[in-house]
Amino acid sequence: MIIACPRCETNFSLPDEFYKPGKKARCSQCGNIFPMPVQETQVVTDDFGQASGDAVVSETAPPVSLPIWKKHLSALIAATTIGLLCVLGYGGVLIYRSLTAPGSATATKNSDDPRLEKQAEYERLIGSISLDEVRQFVVNNVNIGRIAVIQGVAVNISKTPKEYIVVEAKLMDADKRILAQVKQLCGVPLTLFQLQSLSAGELKETLNNRISILTNNTNIPSGGKVNFAIVFTKVPENMRTFEVRVIDVREAPAR
Repeated sequence: MIIACPRCETNFSLPDEFYKPGKKARCSQCGNIFPMPVQETQVVTDDFGQASGDAVVSETAPPVSLPIWKKHLSALIAATTIGLLCVLGYGGVLIYRSLTAPGSATATKNSDDPRLEKQAEYERLIGSISLDEVRQFVVNNVNIGRIAVIQGVAVNISKTPKEYIVVEAKLMDADKRILAQVKQLCGVPLTLFQLQSLSAGELKETLNNRISILTNNTNIPSGGKVNFAIVFTKVPENMRTFEVRVIDVREAPAR
C-alpha cells in the first residue's frame, strides 16, 4: 500500500497488513505525524484494455446462458443421423422389392435363367410324390447272410399322372454319417421268401425288372400308389438309422 506524507509529500510503501485507515503514522523524512488516509482502489489499464499494476481489481464475469438448441446440439445431431439411416434403409428395401417384383427387370432376368427354371421344375416334381408306410428291417438270407431291407409306397399327391419314380436310401450311424447308399426305381415289390432265398445277383436282377417297372411305375394317377423295395446286401455293424427320399420323377405323357 502506497501512502504519502501530507506535509512533505514523500511516498512510502506500507505492507498491506499494517495499513489501517485513520491509524497514525510518522513520516521518516520530516517527522510529521498524520492519520493514514483512506485509499480508493483504482483500476489501471494498459493500451489493450487489460488491467495492470498492483491496484488491479478483477471481477467474475456472469455466466453466459446458451440457447436451448446449442445445449442439446449433440442430441439433435444423433437424432438426425438415426432418422437419415432409417430413411435410407427403408428406401433400400423399397428399391430391392421393386427390382425383385414380378415383371421387374431383375425378376425377368432370373425367370429367364434356364438353370433356375430347371431347378424349380425339379423341386415341383419331387414335391408331387409322398412316401408312406416306410419301414426298415433285417433279413437272414440263406445265400448272403444278413441283409437290410427298406420298403414302402410312393404316393402321387399331384393332380397329374407321374411315372419313373426313383427313391434313394441311406444307412447311417448314430452320428448321421452315411455308411451305405442305394438308388432304386419303384414298382418292384419283393416277398419275404425272395428276400430270404435269392442270391445277390438274383435280387439285383429282380429289382431292375423292366416289365414290373413299366407295369407299376408308369402313368400313376393322382392319388395312385407304387411299391418300392431297397436292398443292402451288406449290413454295417454300426448302422443305427436310415433315410429314404424321392430323387427323381417324371410327368406322364398325355394319353
